[in-house]
Amino acid sequence: MDLLNDSEKSQNKPANRAVSAVRLNYEAQVEVIKDQIGDLEQIRSTLDLSQRKMAQLLLVDPSSWSRWTQKGDDAPPHVYRALQWYMILQEKIPGLNSSYFLQKDIRLLKKDLETTLTRRMDELVFNSASENDRFEGEILDLKQKLKDAEDAQVAISKHLKRLYLVIFLVCFASILVFVL
Repeated sequence: MDLLNDSEKSQNKPANRAVSAVRLNYEAQVEVIKDQIGDLEQIRSTLDLSQRKMAQLLLVDPSSWSRWTQKGDDAPPHVYRALQWYMILQEKIPGLNSSYFLQKDIRLLKKDLETTLTRRMDELVFNSASENDRFEGEILDLKQKLKDAEDAQVAISKHLKRLYLVIFLVCFASILVFVL
């Protein structure tokens, strides 16, 4: 007796399979990742890789890739997470492309990666130097404003002392006039 109906056969899921809270959480995370970077075919297109190269990148059999994309089966959640991490890595280290993971000659790839990293470090150093100059300019401006504020405070202090002296003298004169 066959326990699976036609739609469940295509998805290779038993009819009475219980879905745990952890599994639901993973599926929700997969949906978020899909919203961010697309489904498997969109990711493959973005990376400009063949189906065979995608399978090699993920270390899966090409038939698994075909099953996930053509037969409507869901790829395991860790496949989406791995692709998400891979795409983030590509953003952070532009020279780190699929060839690094797929080619046999690591020496050439290592040299390319070192060149890219050196260029990126140079950019960061240049940007840091220009940011440093900008910050130093802002610090000088703030120091000048602080000095101006201190000078203004000293001037106000002098005026208050004079005002207190005038008030004192007026009060003293009033008392003398009143007493005499």
